[in-house]
Amino acid sequence: MRKTVVIGGGISGLATAYALQTSAGSVANYELLESSGHLGGKITTDSADGFLIEGGPDSFLTQKRAAVDLCRELGLGDQIIGSNHTATPSTYVLNRGRLHPMPEGMMLMAPTMILPILRSGLISWPGKLRMGLEIFVGRNESDPDESLASFVRRRMGQELLDKIAGPLMAGIHAGDPERLSLRSTFPIFADMEKTHRSLVLGMMKRKKAQAGQASKAAKTSTAKPPAMFTTLSGGLQQLPDAIAARLNPQQVRLNCRVQSLTMEGNQYSIHLSDGSSILADNVVFATPAYVTADIVQQLDPALAGRLRAIRYVSTSTVSLAFRRSELTCALNGFGFIVPAAEGRKINACSWSSTKFNHRAPDDCVLMRVFIGGALTEDLVEQDEAMLINMARQELREIMGITATPVLARAYRWKKSNPQYNVGHSVLVDEIDRAVEAHPGLFLAGAAFRGSGIPDCIQSGMDTAKKIMQQPSAAPRSTESNASPVPVAS
Repeated sequence: MRKTVVIGGGISGLATAYALQTSAGSVANYELLESSGHLGGKITTDSADGFLIEGGPDSFLTQKRAAVDLCRELGLGDQIIGSNHTATPSTYVLNRGRLHPMPEGMMLMAPTMILPILRSGLISWPGKLRMGLEIFVGRNESDPDESLASFVRRRMGQELLDKIAGPLMAGIHAGDPERLSLRSTFPIFADMEKTHRSLVLGMMKRKKAQAGQASKAAKTSTAKPPAMFTTLSGGLQQLPDAIAARLNPQQVRLNCRVQSLTMEGNQYSIHLSDGSSILADNVVFATPAYVTADIVQQLDPALAGRLRAIRYVSTSTVSLAFRRSELTCALNGFGFIVPAAEGRKINACSWSSTKFNHRAPDDCVLMRVFIGGALTEDLVEQDEAMLINMARQELREIMGITATPVLARAYRWKKSNPQYNVGHSVLVDEIDRAVEAHPGLFLAGAAFRGSGIPDCIQSGMDTAKKIMQQPSAAPRSTESNASPVPVAS
């Protein structure tokens, strides 16, 4: 069997290696290389004093099945939990220094209900009137790709962009709404405009159809509809840990940094930082695009240049825990978002222990503050203590929290969030064509067609499938002059 080397031990690389081993069993000929001592990439969970702290992502979308299905396949089905149901609203918006409830029925940028918008004090009456005129706005017939900001401004007006759509939608990607591509980030809205012309009309038809389906399902089942967001009761790190436990430890190498890639005959020679090398028939890059670019620079400078064109930004999360008795504010929701116009140093705050169970002791609360991203990336350069102090100061001024936290943790993610800016889909197509010129070379991960956990898992699974579907060939010599290092137990 041909030798496959997977570079990068984040969730995409783990999914690739797992799929290869599942398909080929004990004869699976792969090697997973990770430059750090941690498998799972940004997925990292810490526990201390009864608190469960997520350093990176804290959940994944339920409707994208790859993550849920993999969790069940790995025996984690009993650990799957959905976000708690809270009384409306579940999210707040900071506006002129005060937290306002998000109007009920908002789906990122499009309202599914009219009355909550009319009653809301968040949007001015001119802003509401402009939203109402959306049903008369025509389709975008000229621009094949449009920025998120341009789309929302054209259809719903500047106020909705500034107060709701911008901070919500750009926050998901830690991006700048003026640069993010609508087609690459939220294609559902571009498709809705094309199909229904109006987002308002399209959302109402969608809601009516969903209500009909829910009513039909309710007649045959008593189960509650699944929550939008899913996590694992013991923390998301259970997922990469479970995958790693299924892999052959002799085929996984930690603290193994790849320097470059060249051709040696009809195989790839993977050069490592310790001076050794590995020969492989297939190479899967599950690394950030700029890391991949540095490694393939010698092999294909043009491909490296295209990969570097994918911009990355830095972010940080700060988790703070407080005694419940010392807070005067009610955490009756999932948290709040902060529009850029507010001039704050944080982008959002998630009330973790309200959003999910098993995150804090009963007498305490846990919340996460988000800092950085495309618009305030420089703030992430500060050390952990300064990030914690910044988060505390912001919560003091926004929520009136003066209590001393019983726990504080900061996590910095330098250049970890890929930006799907306008033209991203064209760039990815160019990268695909460049990769096709190198048989046996594959790219997986968050940089290309989806950055969420389910997207990354699906990317890894699809890559493994392509490898397994290659025309069979006689085994090739893939001896390495480097000794494998088993995964630490």
